[in-house]
Parts: sequence; C-alpha cells; structure tokens
Amino acid sequence: MNKLFRLTALSCALMTVIGCSSQQMQGFNDTVNDIAKNYGMPVLCGAGMIAGGVTGYAINGEKGAIAGVAIGGALGCAAGYVWQSRLQELDRIAKEENLKITTEALTIAEPTVVTTIPQNAGFVAQIPDTGMFAIGSDQLTESGQRVVTKLAQVYAKAQATDQAEASKEFQDRRILLVGHSDATGPAELNLRLSEQRARAVGKVLVALGIPASSIYYQGAGSSRPIADNSDPLLRGQNRRVEIVELANEQALVMRAQSEENNTRYLRYGASDAAKPRVAATKPAAQSASGSSKVAATSQTAPRQPAAKQSASNTSTAKALPNAKAAVDFGGKPAGTYQWNMAQNIKPKASGFALISSAYASDMPMSSCEADKPRSAGQVLSMADDKPLPRHATKEYMPGYNNRVWANIVNGHLVTVSPVSILRDNAQVDRQPILQVVQGYKSSSQKKPQTLKAVANTYEGESEVLYRVFTNDPKAPVSCMDLVFSKGNAKVSQGALFYPAGSEAYVASYLPIPATHSK
Repeated sequence: MNKLFRLTALSCALMTVIGCSSQQMQGFNDTVNDIAKNYGMPVLCGAGMIAGGVTGYAINGEKGAIAGVAIGGALGCAAGYVWQSRLQELDRIAKEENLKITTEALTIAEPTVVTTIPQNAGFVAQIPDTGMFAIGSDQLTESGQRVVTKLAQVYAKAQATDQAEASKEFQDRRILLVGHSDATGPAELNLRLSEQRARAVGKVLVALGIPASSIYYQGAGSSRPIADNSDPLLRGQNRRVEIVELANEQALVMRAQSEENNTRYLRYGASDAAKPRVAATKPAAQSASGSSKVAATSQTAPRQPAAKQSASNTSTAKALPNAKAAVDFGGKPAGTYQWNMAQNIKPKASGFALISSAYASDMPMSSCEADKPRSAGQVLSMADDKPLPRHATKEYMPGYNNRVWANIVNGHLVTVSPVSILRDNAQVDRQPILQVVQGYKSSSQKKPQTLKAVANTYEGESEVLYRVFTNDPKAPVSCMDLVFSKGNAKVSQGALFYPAGSEAYVASYLPIPATHSK
C-alpha cells in the first residue's frame, strides 16, 4: 500500500475540482495556478484523503479505507504545501523582477504502470533569459545574477527543509536546468551556448547549498520553440531557462526522453526565415481521414519492392510552366498548400501529462519547409559533467527496422532508406539517405542522385511524424513529412517539398516499403 500511496494526489485533486481528465484541460493554466497559489494545500489535503480512502477500501475494505484516508491525507497535505509555497515564491520573484514566469506541474498519465515515480512527478518553471546573459555570452549579467540567486534560494530553501524532514522522497529529488535559444545564428553555436548558460545557473544552485549530484543541465538550443522564430517581436520568448524539479532520477530520465520528440514544440518552426505557413482552418477539399489533396500520386500501389513498380504509378499534374525545378515532381506552390497532416496525431497516453496546460488540440501547424533539423544536447551531471545514464535499446518499432521505402512521383522514383525507428520513444537509429531517379522506367532515365539527410521523429499514440531534411541546399528535394502508422508499416499521409526557381513547391508522396529489410 505504501507504493500505491506514493502517488500524491495532484492530478486526482484537479480532476475532482475541474471534473475532467488531464488531456481535456486545455485553457486551465491560469485557473490551476491560482488554485495552487491560494488553495494548493487544502485542496490536496482533501483530495489525498479521498484518493487514499478509495484505494484503501479497494485493497482492504473499511479498515483499508481508514488507513488510506490517513496516509493519503498526509501525503496530499505535504504535496499541497510544496506546490503552493513554490508557486507563491516564484510569483513573488516574477513581480519583483518584472518577469513572466510560467509554470506547470508534471504528473504520470498512467499510474497503473509499474514505476517508482509518484504521480505528481515534478514541477516546471520557465524563466525568460532576457537580460540574464549578455549577447553571445554564458556569463550572468548583474541583473541576471540577482534573478538566478533569488530563484536558487527558493530551491535551496526547499532543500534545507527536505533534509530536516529526512524524507527519502525529497532526498531523491533531482533538478534539471535546460537552456533554450531562438533560431537566429548557427544551430551548433546556439546549442553550445544554451548548454553553457544552463550550467552557469547550476553553479549558482550549487553555491547556495544544493548538492551537485542532485543537479543536471542540458542545452536544447533552438530545438524546442514556444514562439514564432520568424517574427522578430516574438522570437525572444524562445530565449529562456527551464528549471524542472523532479521526484527522482527515474522521473528525470522520463522527462528527458519525453521532451526529445514532443509534438508540442512543432507548433512553431525552428527556422528564423519567413517561409510558407499553414492556415489554422482545414482545406475544403479534404478526405475523411484528414489528409488534404495535393498533386495526386498513386496511393494504391501493391505491396512490392518499389524498384519493380509500374511506371504508370505516376502523376499527370505538372508544376507551373515558369517554375525552374531541378526535378519536376508535378506539385503546387507551397504557399497555397494547407499543411495539417499532424493535427490528427493523438498525443501519447503514457508518460507525463501536463496538468496545468494540456496540448492535445494544439498540434503541429508548420510543415518541414518552415522548419530545420533539430537536436538537443545530452543531459549532464553538475557533479562530473558526465551524461545521465540511460538504458540503450536496439528494439525496433515493428516494420521500421532499416527498410527501404519508395514510390514514384510524377515519373521520378524517390527512395528513403533506411527508415530506422526504435520502439523506445520512436528514436531515429540510423539517419536516412534519399535517392532520386529522374524519368524512372523511361528512355530518358538518368543516373540516381544520392542525397544525405537528417530525420527527426515526433511520436503520437498510434502514429509517428517522420520529418526528413536534405543537407545540400541545391538538392532537388528540400524536405519531406511522412506520417507512419505504429500498428502496421504504412504511410497514411506524406508530402515532398522541393525548390522550383525561387519558390517552394510541394507534391504528395506516399512511399511503400520493400518486401525485405536490408
């Protein structure tokens, strides 16, 4: 019963007060924060008693219910006190320093999964770093030092309290510091600088008494935008420092993994260039599955090696006459294309649920044409700068074990190989190479063009968005978006973007897998 009651009733409280599941709580961010700041302790005391009583009764009848009420109430009150006091302290600092500090609580979406993580697994605070660091520097400014010291004191105060209480749960606590940047400048520089800035904040926490062994830091660069990078007035919101307080190291690992391919960060592109964006409304000509019609490519090809497909499996649509494409894939201007393929990807039900702000309906609205390859640094320990230990796996998602995928687009064969997606968090194992054969199965067939590429994946409950970028700006293909089904090896939606003169064009592309893996 102790293991069951380690879940402190944070999400139970909110579901009791609001009356809905964690993935139905869009728009409640301000309400939840107000409840937490003003009534966090009494709300969670009561919710803990209710949750404890219900669970105790299910285990051991009336005797279990009485014990459950006592234990659940105690844990709920403790969680409520921590939640309420933390928000109040951060709110005070925000007002003193004229900052907009945003917060959210992390909870385990499926408490039935065997884990040592309590259900209220952590707490996230996003602090804008405007003025915190000088441009291009990892050294805190005078005002930045003041702000970070105040923030560090909040967590150091909690550390002192926790040690006095000698609670194992609090002793297991971990703090993750993540540096973020906007998309201006080289991505490699942004990544390195964001890591150095996160470490600079970590040094302040250590100086105020928090053990270095409890602190980890990471640079995310421009890979996780929360605002439009192409808008000079908004991109500054992406420059921020994230402080994540987590229940234990397992929660830390889970948090790090869940952020690597989180679809919430595809709301905005990681490019600072103004490129075609999609409208918020869905196109009129749309199938029941939610995919819009682009230049028609056959989607009913038999399941056979792509190299043996019939040349009749092509599109008769043509690009505009004045478009000078290196390879004419028969598409349409990207500016007229309403990209919405990932709006139907259902967020994963397992892992973390964001109580204060659910993102189920706030799905990706930017195509790969408005994006660029994303990468984040490793999670490193403040104690020795070594990476966070993680269990490596080579188990592939069924059907995505280095297979060749291909199809014909307007008479040209386009191959993606290998498609290599791991079962664990849909990570890319091997980067793909694209190959284009112009005039496939015709007398004018040319030699294959081989293009190096980089792929990012974003995982939903039953589908994975596989986003591919070519490295060469002169390549006949700039990028592609493919939605893979996790239940079977199939592409449900796909788009290929290519340059045509000074414009970007897009054609439908639904590759099928070869019958044999490599």
